[in-house]
Amino acid sequence: MFPAAVRRGDLAQLRTLNRICRVYAVLGLTVPVFGLATAASLGVLTDAWLLVSIALTAVAAVVLAYAILPAQAAALTTLSASLTVQPPTQTATPAPPTIQPTAQVAQPAAQASQPPSQAAPPSALATPAADLTTPAGTADLTPAAIARRLGMVSGIFNLLWATVVVLMIVRPGSTTGA
Repeated sequence: MFPAAVRRGDLAQLRTLNRICRVYAVLGLTVPVFGLATAASLGVLTDAWLLVSIALTAVAAVVLAYAILPAQAAALTTLSASLTVQPPTQTATPAPPTIQPTAQVAQPAAQASQPPSQAAPPSALATPAADLTTPAGTADLTPAAIARRLGMVSGIFNLLWATVVVLMIVRPGSTTGA
């Protein structure tokens, strides 16, 4: 849902979805706690299916914490900076606000007075500097590229969780009478 909202440029929906993901990440910390308590009560803490599930859950948590949530934050920052919301004109039928991308890059006053041959190239002015809050490789991506990357990483996260769910239901090799 988040990548599609990035493509549409729907900032309100993006903020809501990002908040849901952050809350989900915090609540998801309870899954291993209850899972280990249940596994201990069943006496299956050393079964291979459970150990694989624990490892896949840890990988999914890392993907969520270090790939999905930072990329969502980068998408929100990029879209907030590149889109301006303009109120609709007064008509008989109220229309939703239109979102227009901004394309102007302000040049510092010192560079504006220099001849064109000495001024910094436009690409140097338009490229944001990478900082510690931006996931590696997303500082210079367009919203469409961020949406594609988020779609891929979210798909990997979903496959990890689906595998854990299947392992928890099927419990291959378990002798507890599933």
